[in-house]
Amino acid sequence: MTAASETSTDALRDHAARWFARVHSGEATHAEIDACAAWRRSDPAHEAAYQRVSFLWEASRHLPEDKLRGLAAPPAAQPAVRAPGRRRFALATAGLCAAGTAGVVAWPWLRSGALQYEASLDTMDGTRREIPLPDGSLLNLNANTRLRVTFREKRRHVALETGQAFFTIRADKARPFVVQAGDATITVTGTRFDVWHDALGTRIAVASGTVRVWTASWWHGIDQDLSADQAIDVAPDGRSTPVLPVQAENLAAWRLGKVIFDDTPLPLAVQEINRYLPLGVTLRAPLLHDYRVAAVFSIDDPQSMLSALPAIAPVRLQRQSDGSTVVLPR
Repeated sequence: MTAASETSTDALRDHAARWFARVHSGEATHAEIDACAAWRRSDPAHEAAYQRVSFLWEASRHLPEDKLRGLAAPPAAQPAVRAPGRRRFALATAGLCAAGTAGVVAWPWLRSGALQYEASLDTMDGTRREIPLPDGSLLNLNANTRLRVTFREKRRHVALETGQAFFTIRADKARPFVVQAGDATITVTGTRFDVWHDALGTRIAVASGTVRVWTASWWHGIDQDLSADQAIDVAPDGRSTPVLPVQAENLAAWRLGKVIFDDTPLPLAVQEINRYLPLGVTLRAPLLHDYRVAAVFSIDDPQSMLSALPAIAPVRLQRQSDGSTVVLPR
């Protein structure tokens, strides 16, 4: 299920609750059911934790649904469901979490305290912004970025919906800073890191300090620790790459108005150029997907990035009637 340490009682409860919820969700695959069984067999403590969750679930079945709602969440916060049985399961699982059975499965606000600060931020007009936060942390937003910041007594949280942001986080061990970007959850206390998230996936790169990244497809996933000049890529389905060596400051050069391609795969370079152009650029050169480029450009002159592509890669540009551009092999 995960390579993360499972030595603490809370961690065991978290993993047991994830497995229990997945297996009883009605959506578990045969492989997931087999993996759950293997996890339970691998350690008597795993089986004991799983049986405790199962016992509490059975006990919750005798509670009225309004009582479960009181344990879990306000009605407006409940997830959409397709059947009464599944609705009750969702309520009961949340109720178990509220009782201390599992931290990760619980909705974060259950244990995060009162709301202290909330803001929706964006640069959808293509500009870049630097935004100080009330805790002393600093956000740099790249062009075409949208996110939401929520601070509570015991938790600082950012949901990155799309785009790229560089985080300079003020240390506070009592109140971790969590960034959610698709299927990637990044947890830090104090560090500097960059997150890029769009429909094609997510990249997390650390400039200094360390972060822990939970990458998941539904309830099961992998914890990975990243330190300075390390990164991972996360696909839309939650699968992640091994840790990659990077020059994190190069990835975040956009804060200084520059784009640095340093042995960058051509598809990623085209994807980055697309961020700054009003009309789309499409790469149609499958044999060049592993071709790598190196160059430095000014963000304030994005057209020069596109025009320079034939000089740094064996490609040609084909302008379309709608103003967009197709990149083809020469």
